[in-house]
Amino acid sequence: MAGYDLIQTDDELARLVARLRDARVRRVAIDVEGENNLHRYGIHVALIQLFDGAHGYIVDPLALHDPGLLKPLLENPPWELVWFDAGNDLLSFQHALGIRPAPILDLAIAARLLGKTGGLQALTGQGGSARAKDRFQRANWLRRPLSPALLDYAISDVMHLFSLLDALMKELEDKGLVEEFRTKNLETQNAERAWDPYSNFTRIPGFNRLSRAERRFAKVLWYARELYGRAHDMPPGNVASKQDMRAIIDKGLRSANEISRFLNEHRARNRIEADDLAARFREAEEKVDAPGVPPAPHRAEQGFRRAAPPLPGDT
Repeated sequence: MAGYDLIQTDDELARLVARLRDARVRRVAIDVEGENNLHRYGIHVALIQLFDGAHGYIVDPLALHDPGLLKPLLENPPWELVWFDAGNDLLSFQHALGIRPAPILDLAIAARLLGKTGGLQALTGQGGSARAKDRFQRANWLRRPLSPALLDYAISDVMHLFSLLDALMKELEDKGLVEEFRTKNLETQNAERAWDPYSNFTRIPGFNRLSRAERRFAKVLWYARELYGRAHDMPPGNVASKQDMRAIIDKGLRSANEISRFLNEHRARNRIEADDLAARFREAEEKVDAPGVPPAPHRAEQGFRRAAPPLPGDT
């Protein structure tokens, strides 16, 4: 594996951008390690891995004094950003850092056009067990310092993107699919992305079978869970799972004291504070009743609508 530099200061990042420009680099492979409601609340960009064809770079955005300095690297630079399955990463950049990376080449789009299945490791023949990969993916990438093993894992995927790019582009050319790839790729690059954690309350199991009063309470409960998680920097799923919320509804638990006792019954960590939960319920009631907030949909009133794709952290 080629070597890599760890970029942790504003000056180091500025020198990296200047180095890539001076070398007239045309393409930079990129991958991202992030946090999507797994260890902390919300969406975060934790690490950015880059490969210019000869050398690797790991940029630590958490160490930068001015994350805006990432824009010359990612927003309309003179090089294309070679990605694999960029959608969630683009959402993370837009939501967490206000950055819209472009131009991109998303190789997952090319692979699907060619009828290829599987992720990057399967397409590039990388070794390693699925269990090990899952362990790395579920690591807390916001914790510092990161171990050498995590950094080595992080940089490994970008090292294979150029060889995969060459193979896929040749196959696209042979099959006359280059223009279709370019069109779909541009659609992915320019798509508007937004993270609205309050919108998925209908994902509570059996939501459409609830009564009108239960549906309204389910919505308030979902909002309160989000507000509590944000206030305590806790993933919403650690406050209450979707199954917990359905059980709360079915058991007729309505007060913060009742709900906190239920949620704390089998947990030693992440215990829910009843007084603060009550405050979040009051805030949730105000949000649900605010002008412009649509009522909870119901199958009998609006017809069945296909659920939107899950957002990060929809647990």
